[in-house]
Amino acid sequence: MQDYLTSDGLRALAVLVLAIGQAAAAYWPDIRKWEHTITSRSQNLDTPVVPFGPFFAIWLVIFASCFGFAVWHALRGNLNDPYLRQVGWMAAALFAGNSAWEVYVPRKGFAWPSFYLILVELALALSLIVVIQPYVAGLTGVAYWLGAAPLYFFAGWLSVATFVSLSSTLILTNSTFNPRSAQGSAITIVTAGDFVAVIAVWTGSAVYAASAVWGLLGVIVGTRIKKEPIAATTAAATSIALILASVAAS
Repeated sequence: MQDYLTSDGLRALAVLVLAIGQAAAAYWPDIRKWEHTITSRSQNLDTPVVPFGPFFAIWLVIFASCFGFAVWHALRGNLNDPYLRQVGWMAAALFAGNSAWEVYVPRKGFAWPSFYLILVELALALSLIVVIQPYVAGLTGVAYWLGAAPLYFFAGWLSVATFVSLSSTLILTNSTFNPRSAQGSAITIVTAGDFVAVIAVWTGSAVYAASAVWGLLGVIVGTRIKKEPIAATTAAATSIALILASVAAS
């Protein structure tokens, strides 16, 4: 018990509480039967950039993997691990930022404040990757899959979700750039794919790429089901090919 009455113990507790908190914040609007949820807000501002609904089940994997990271982080033998000391508070900040976004969107909807929140999340996730990269070669087995993979996976999804949020916000604010048009949706999707491909080349992480590709697959399915312009589908398929090639090349 004494080991947890330290700054390392406080960090581990913060990571664990916030990992659980972000999952609770996501489902609280449904549990409490609020007028709006993140899903209903997304449907109201649907664009070809938004993945087909069932693909958002990836959040279950993200929450579970983040909880696994938190438990691994909190094990007594890992409290003073130099790597976890480097990433712990940043991971806690990422989980807190995600909780804030999950509370804001059902209450206020998609707008520039919600976009800025997810942009901060993405910045935190990419900053975490910067910290992880020098350590990742030495992380093997469970240490990698619980200590690093959840953060890569989260970052990959956020890389796509940020552009999804941007597209909804542009629609809401009646921007001259229209993500619902064939050209606007294709440009947004290709830009997202290029962004992910650059990060994939830099990290060489198939885990990072996997969650981003999942989001783009959701875009392909959604555009075909909703009979959106073929340009959006083509842009998503091209982006997936580029990301996979980037991972293979790195």
